[in-house]
Amino acid sequence: MINVVEWTRLEPWRVARGRTDRDETVIIKWMGSHAGAAQTEAWRLRTEVAALRFLSEDLGLGLAPRVLAEDFAAGRVILEDLAPRTALDVLLRRDGAEPHAERLVAFARARGELGAFTAGRAEPYYRRRSRLGTVDPAADRLGRVAGLRRTGLSQTEVLGVPVSGAVEHDLALALAELSDPGPFLALSSGDPEANNVLVHAGGAADARLIDFRRPNARPLPHLAGLCSHLAEALRHRWPDTDVDLTTVAPYTPRRR
Repeated sequence: MINVVEWTRLEPWRVARGRTDRDETVIIKWMGSHAGAAQTEAWRLRTEVAALRFLSEDLGLGLAPRVLAEDFAAGRVILEDLAPRTALDVLLRRDGAEPHAERLVAFARARGELGAFTAGRAEPYYRRRSRLGTVDPAADRLGRVAGLRRTGLSQTEVLGVPVSGAVEHDLALALAELSDPGPFLALSSGDPEANNVLVHAGGAADARLIDFRRPNARPLPHLAGLCSHLAEALRHRWPDTDVDLTTVAPYTPRRR
């Protein structure tokens, strides 16, 4: 049992840093109270716990924080505190990319190790995940992509970019690939951005991946064409946002 005696919320997320009665620091995450999102939030919490325990207990990997305790009825999980590491995006925004080249390499290495060590391990992962609640592996692999397909297509119509049958065909191919990628199936945190990797600001980066809320390529020319037409429509509608990103240094924040 872990007895948290005080905690401070880390805004704006549903995350807090707490102190136990043993004077140890921990990270506390909890579900939201919005009734409409309760089911989704519960699913996310169970998925994160399963993924983190799978990495640390089943595979013996130190790529992410360890789960110390969970209470799904209360909608809370307690994780290992990875301090004094800090989010890589904070360092990049502060200093730019060049001074943190080694930390970017450590981030890429951690992502590569995650894929390499978990490829072909779907069966033991889903075994662990199913012990925490019913899960449909195919739907789990698609995640929110299927929903984005429905909403995205309606939004393209509003922008005046009609969706052809060829685009629909490409989208179906993409979803089929995501649903059954064969030997390329691997565990992903689902949001592999610089804000979701913690590193030491000095010395060895010793990167750790965080936020595990739950991957093969083939050419999809018609879908690419749709994206090109959408980009053109957006440029006409909001010309002030038309920026040539090739001229912008990596991780440069946009200031208006």
